[in-house]
Amino acid sequence: MIRTTKSRVFFILDLMIIYGCFLAVFFYYAGYVTIPYKAALLMGFVAILWFFISTNSAILNLSPRTPVLLVLRDMLVAYSVLSAGVIATVGIFGNFRDNDKIVLYALLLAVFVSTAYRLVALAAIRQFVRKGYHQKSVLLIGGGRVAEKVIRQVQRYPELGYRLYGVLADNYHESLPKELYLGDLDRFAEIVRSGSVDEVFIAMPMKKEDVIACMVAKCEHEGVRARIVPDFYRITKSRIVLDELGSIPLISVRREPLSLFRNRIVKRTFDIAFSMGMLIVLSPVLVFLAVLVKLTSRGPVLFRQKRVGINNQMFHMYKFRTMSVQPERASDTLWTKPNDERVTTVGRFMRRANLDELPQFWNVLVGDMSVVGPRPEREHFVEQFKEEIPNYKVRHLVKSGITGLAQVNGWRGDTSIAKRVECDIHYLENWSFWMDMKIVVLTLFSRDTHKHAY
Repeated sequence: MIRTTKSRVFFILDLMIIYGCFLAVFFYYAGYVTIPYKAALLMGFVAILWFFISTNSAILNLSPRTPVLLVLRDMLVAYSVLSAGVIATVGIFGNFRDNDKIVLYALLLAVFVSTAYRLVALAAIRQFVRKGYHQKSVLLIGGGRVAEKVIRQVQRYPELGYRLYGVLADNYHESLPKELYLGDLDRFAEIVRSGSVDEVFIAMPMKKEDVIACMVAKCEHEGVRARIVPDFYRITKSRIVLDELGSIPLISVRREPLSLFRNRIVKRTFDIAFSMGMLIVLSPVLVFLAVLVKLTSRGPVLFRQKRVGINNQMFHMYKFRTMSVQPERASDTLWTKPNDERVTTVGRFMRRANLDELPQFWNVLVGDMSVVGPRPEREHFVEQFKEEIPNYKVRHLVKSGITGLAQVNGWRGDTSIAKRVECDIHYLENWSFWMDMKIVVLTLFSRDTHKHAY
């Protein structure tokens, strides 16, 4: 159900925009003064479908803390579902074959208008809150580094909807602003009962568990909402993800979209379809390159090498051979350098054009790799880099890829491993299907992708 007044207003405005866009486009293209009976039925279906979409998504829950990207994502998903429902209904039950484009134009116009007014509303809400409207007065408990971080955050971003009433701490520290320090914890009841505090933030070291529990109990006794600021923000690398083990809460130290089954299904479906299509379409090219490698140098056509993949599992990665045959130890432990004498003439061309990577679509098809992901590395270098680069092995929490965010930004070959890992971890924490599509396009057309290819 739509419970709040603000949500009801958003729902009604959305419906008015959708109807307005349908009517405007319908009149513009069809030229009718009255609405046909079947079009009126379609409008009724749209209202019902939009109600279910709205109540089962977050598009009506707009607050000053809502990220712009989240608004864009939710609106895109909501209108994708609406469009699928409307187009399916028109296609199955309707008789609008000559005017199908009208439906598409109306939906496209509606998503732009609805998203635009939401962004304007979000900016207006943030501006009102920044000016002090509808801010919550917060009493901060604690005087350590966690409390300092909270103070900086609240003061720097007033649009988040909080203002500091003051700070209580048993031990005053000079880092605390004097104008905010109200005394020790004994003053808690006195201050809360004054009616000037809306919420209490408890920002104390976790080792003071007994004190935290006592303060929470006091908040409950006084009927004021308490929030605990965790003392491990330096450990968590991104937005905290909560889970449960029975009745025990679990906190993940980083966000991983691909830990969700539905996201893995989307990614794997794309991998299978894309790799199978590439192997079929490029089969003449693959045969030609295989013959070219065989005729220009001695040795096998394909180069097979052990690489470290997802969850530190070893697999054999395939490439067209671009070097003269090397002892296994040399190929596993030596880094390719510019003008490397081991690279054949044909191999140098193939490496610059990334043609040597094409057999890896077989790795993708069988599930060892993905189209997009961190590039897999040899075990020798994995053991070396994990000692030199912080969080290096985090990149193995996601399936390795033929191309990746690091590669399209030019971090390939003999370049900064730290920058490469930074890109890989950003990809792991922020994966989306659209990010994969963008990386695929950049792999084909970006100049940065082909830098440092030798």
